[in-house]
Amino acid sequence: MTSRLLAAAFLSLVAGCQGEPTQSPEDSQSATLSAKADCVQRFDGITTCAKGNASLAASDKGVQVLGLKDVKTDGVSSTFNDAITWSQEAQIRVGSQKGGIALAARDGDQVVSTLRITSSADRQVNVTPGFTGSPAGSYRLNVYRDGRLVNTVHQPQAMVITFYDWWSFVNWWNMHWHFFSYRSIYATDSVSNGACGWRLNSPGSTFTLRTADGKEVIGDTAEFIEEIGDGHYPYRHFSGIDVNASATDFLVTNESFGQEK
Repeated sequence: MTSRLLAAAFLSLVAGCQGEPTQSPEDSQSATLSAKADCVQRFDGITTCAKGNASLAASDKGVQVLGLKDVKTDGVSSTFNDAITWSQEAQIRVGSQKGGIALAARDGDQVVSTLRITSSADRQVNVTPGFTGSPAGSYRLNVYRDGRLVNTVHQPQAMVITFYDWWSFVNWWNMHWHFFSYRSIYATDSVSNGACGWRLNSPGSTFTLRTADGKEVIGDTAEFIEEIGDGHYPYRHFSGIDVNASATDFLVTNESFGQEK
């Protein structure tokens, strides 16, 4: 982000994130754009560029992303100015249980938060967030159903969260993902003020989450919120989101970002 606050200021997958400027989550993906410099401006204020071996085709339906073979290198990079929220709607078919998706929020070239999505069985989705707001990269998981908070779980860094009965990677799926600066939504929450978060949901579908005590929770939206550690401070804005994938089909149907008013 272009400037930082020294005091605490502040996923339809939404970053003003915590952390020292030299930090980035483990396994951060490459930010290398396609050698062809394949870029389009399909969505207001957003420059969309292909990464790795990917290519783009813009139409009235959105932006089709082709050539997604390697989740480490191939994808699409969105760049914008001084954002505190970001949202993307996509129709995606991974095509096999071996594929996957990796999102990364950037301040310039620096990756400040990540989200990895994989599958180990049909309709079983594994999600791993990465944050820089504390040495352990801790976060909390909020589960919502019909707009109501139904469960909160605190998790350490690299804890894989498994969602059951949700998304079959071999079929088409409508996914909404968001990245956001926490202050823009919960201005009165001084403890988490300045944290960043990811939010995931798929309209019209639910998932089952099993907690550590064996309880099953049913929800339709998962939200991962960064936990802030001592000595860490918030960035003010973020400037880009990368979405990498190993997938057979990927169509971005809508994308937007919000700025501080």
